[in-house]
Amino acid sequence: MYFDYGLAGLLMRRAIITPDAPAVAFGKEPVATYRQLMRRVEAFSAWAGTLGLPKGARVAIVLKNHPAWFEIMFGCWHAGLSVVPVNVKLHAQEVAYILDDCQASLMFFDSENTAAAEALSLVKAARGIAIDTSEYSDILHSSGGAPVAVGPGSLAWLFYTSGTTGKPKGAMLSHGNLLAMCQCYATDVEPEGMGSTLLHFAPMSHGSGLYMLPHVLHGSLQVVPESRGFNVGELESLLEHYDAVSFFAAPTMVTRLVDNVRGSLPGLHTVICGGAPMYVSDAFRFLERFPNKLAQIYGQGETPMTITSLPKSLHDLAHPRSRERLASCGVAQTGIEVRIVDDTGQQLPAGELGEIIVRGPTVMAGYWKRPEETAKALKAGWLYTGDIGTFDSEGFLTLKDRSKDVIISGGSNIYPREVEEILLLHPKVKEVAVLGQQDDEWGETVVACIVTDEHPGTINAELEELCLNHIARFKRPKHYLYMSSLPKNATGKVLKAELRGLLKPGA
Repeated sequence: MYFDYGLAGLLMRRAIITPDAPAVAFGKEPVATYRQLMRRVEAFSAWAGTLGLPKGARVAIVLKNHPAWFEIMFGCWHAGLSVVPVNVKLHAQEVAYILDDCQASLMFFDSENTAAAEALSLVKAARGIAIDTSEYSDILHSSGGAPVAVGPGSLAWLFYTSGTTGKPKGAMLSHGNLLAMCQCYATDVEPEGMGSTLLHFAPMSHGSGLYMLPHVLHGSLQVVPESRGFNVGELESLLEHYDAVSFFAAPTMVTRLVDNVRGSLPGLHTVICGGAPMYVSDAFRFLERFPNKLAQIYGQGETPMTITSLPKSLHDLAHPRSRERLASCGVAQTGIEVRIVDDTGQQLPAGELGEIIVRGPTVMAGYWKRPEETAKALKAGWLYTGDIGTFDSEGFLTLKDRSKDVIISGGSNIYPREVEEILLLHPKVKEVAVLGQQDDEWGETVVACIVTDEHPGTINAELEELCLNHIARFKRPKHYLYMSSLPKNATGKVLKAELRGLLKPGA
């Protein structure tokens, strides 16, 4: 019965089993039980039904972490609509591109988000509704509506991830994909037992929002911090207030936690680390202080959170191969096939380096309206990740490099080509190469290697302004390196490996 309604069925089922259990809290204040959340979702669904939107219509959510995420997201699925999560850090032009590309019918946002409001003015087709207005609160007072049946292949989550061209493309994830992800979570990420509380410090537009689903299935309480971001002091307070707390975090967040937390974090159950590889030394530091509290995952937007996992039981510092295991991203998740292949697609044996490819029920259907990009990424049912790695003899996968040159800073992906194109808009920039350099706090920071006739540093402010006018703040270069020329091979390709050799970590 519940599968007929896809992901909405998770909440419908939970509201029947434990209707009076707490479902959502804002800080330490309860917001809704599962019965109350279900009523809000039904009201949202009924309101959406009056708009005459076609089944599968796209609804963008451009929100910082907020309790409204739950009722909007499940309300969309209850109404047979698709969710398009959007990073709140994006520039107005970037938000507008996504709205236009997916032909969004609706966009929900914070009225304080000026970039989202500006994006609406650039894309007339989408209707915007701010969550802190009477227009939104009136929606939740609608009479409840019946759920709309969907198939397992119906679009549920359209996640925009940039590629090497710099243009974002939407990975189409179905109800079936995300239901399979839920099953993998309980089996592979926290097989020792899930916590009773999920804390949303990481963006709900990314991994934290997806992990909402297995925790609804489990009947956990979902807590949105009042800061709506990562604050170590608030974390300590909440972990004294709540029991058995799990939360998703990028490696940079885990590092900040270890460096700044003072107490023992009594309510901590599991930190699920993902979004970028974690340095072994950082994992050791965390585990020495908080043993048996760390799990790690490796996934992509195209197969969310579900390629490999390293659960708490494998974070054993006493194991003779603990360092090798912590350097890995774990073993293949249940029902997920992972291979290492060469340039011809032939499978390689353990110990050999090659591209990581994945097949399974969590792999996307393809990229939204991108048949050529889809054909490159999906071959015979296999997702070609573009990541380079190797299996050891025990089946542990270790990432070695990213062939797409993506920079991962603070858990967010930054694609060099996108930044390079903006910097090249400056008339005094002749050539540019953008790359990442190791940074203890952020994992990587963005460095731009610039060729110009100007004196080094004289155009920094102009380049900064150029970036602020076109791309999100977190994508801006943190350092500029001025050069007389960029190293190139015989065909004219810039040798980024040679450039990386010139950089000093944290310089």
